[in-house]
Amino acid sequence: MVVYTLTMHIKNILLLPAFVVLASCGGGGGGSAAPAPTTPTNTPTTPTTPTTSGLPSAASLAQICLAPRAGTSDKQGSIDTEKSWVRSFMDETYLWYKDIPAVDASTYTLASYNNSVIKTLDAYFQALKTKNITASGKLVDQFSFTIATADLQNQQSGVSSGYGFRRSLSSGVPPRVLRILYVENGSPAQLAGLQRGDTITSIDGVDINDNTSSGIATLNAGLSPTVSSKTTTFGVLSVNATAPRNVTVTSSQSVAVTPVALSKVITDGPNTVGYLVLNSFGVDSAEKQLIDAVTQFKAASINEMVIDLRYNGGGYLDISNELAWMIGDTNLAGKTFEKLTCNDKNNLQFCNEVDTFHQQSVGFSAAPNQALPQLKLKRVFVLTSGNTCSASESVINSLSPFIQVVRVGSTTCGKPYGFSYKDNCGTSYAAMQFKGVNAAGFGDYADGFAPTCAVADDLTHQRGDPAELMLASALTYARTGACPAGTSASEKHLTSRVLEGHYVMERSPVETIRLLGHSRVQR
Repeated sequence: MVVYTLTMHIKNILLLPAFVVLASCGGGGGGSAAPAPTTPTNTPTTPTTPTTSGLPSAASLAQICLAPRAGTSDKQGSIDTEKSWVRSFMDETYLWYKDIPAVDASTYTLASYNNSVIKTLDAYFQALKTKNITASGKLVDQFSFTIATADLQNQQSGVSSGYGFRRSLSSGVPPRVLRILYVENGSPAQLAGLQRGDTITSIDGVDINDNTSSGIATLNAGLSPTVSSKTTTFGVLSVNATAPRNVTVTSSQSVAVTPVALSKVITDGPNTVGYLVLNSFGVDSAEKQLIDAVTQFKAASINEMVIDLRYNGGGYLDISNELAWMIGDTNLAGKTFEKLTCNDKNNLQFCNEVDTFHQQSVGFSAAPNQALPQLKLKRVFVLTSGNTCSASESVINSLSPFIQVVRVGSTTCGKPYGFSYKDNCGTSYAAMQFKGVNAAGFGDYADGFAPTCAVADDLTHQRGDPAELMLASALTYARTGACPAGTSASEKHLTSRVLEGHYVMERSPVETIRLLGHSRVQR
């Protein structure tokens, strides 16, 4: 596994790079052995023609591995041949290939990375990313990453490891505020009684603000278990409670991820509102769950819809395309959902491809080529945060030329870029390869979509509760045509802290993706 020191990530959802999330002022780190070899499953996208840069073609270096995998076409190579493949692959397909910095590959040695192949290759890959910045000063490419192919396959099948809750962390150093954002249905966390809004005050008897080396080790071991069936005792302070209670949870290697966590119909004054909580487009089962939810809404004759994407980092672009079609009207037929623009080499099969709105199911988990239901709405509300990324942003961007999209929450993460996973020797590489633009030609939202109504994530209420601030604001706008007028002093304080990024959902780059499909591209 790759260890990204001090990056805020949680291991209990989908993807398995272990991130050190708590540290003393001196920082922290860790590592583990390289993953077992696996057979690649993704469609080749590297061209077979030589590059114009003097580098050998990536195809000529492909699957020449330090540790060839049994049962594959791998050939014996070295860490140097794998690094050479990475450099050629980036030159051929990376969106910003002209801005790759000069990097001495020889300095990225196995000895420097605890003899871990994947850590060595990831470090080299990260060094090749552009250093360009956006207008607001963010790195343009915060998103390219690597992942063990085995872990990628687990993600796409909807398998996670850990306790089954997502958390936010105010800081890696004291004072720390660690809160639960949501729990997976049927997970060990839910069965133990943990819920959204709970504050974790201690782990296995160690206070969350302990700053000793041994204390930090215990906290990290409890937050990101590296072994199956680890039993951990959390000190938990629930919303409105005056004292914490102890909750004991045993981790699992097979926590089921439910993309559509909630769908319900809310009657609010004159409106019949469909409320949908969608946590990911990146799990195959999302397709059928979305079709079922929209079918439910259509039967209820809803006239307004609120889609809760506040924690949705993206996934399959085809599924976000399907959702966009199901929200809109028949006038979307034949219209552009998104056009994919690549670098000037345009050497990938999807470059300059125009995706129109999908009128039929693709076949991830629903039967393929089935007519999709439509709600025929002229307006949709989307609940957003800085954790709303990629394929989630594509729903916003693609529908904007055709219907009113009201954004409630905080500014989205800003990722109009996507890629096709490319496996080499058991590591899958996600180099940003294209930018998506909508029917109006717009795709310049690297600094995110600002909210129509700026509202904080309200952890004092469960999602779906009409009193929860973000949902309540959307309902108010649906009734009145305007954002709510003002908030209480306490709500303003909460809003300012959330909007300023003081509470950040722990997530790795591998969770902010956009994908066209299993054999096409991710986003």
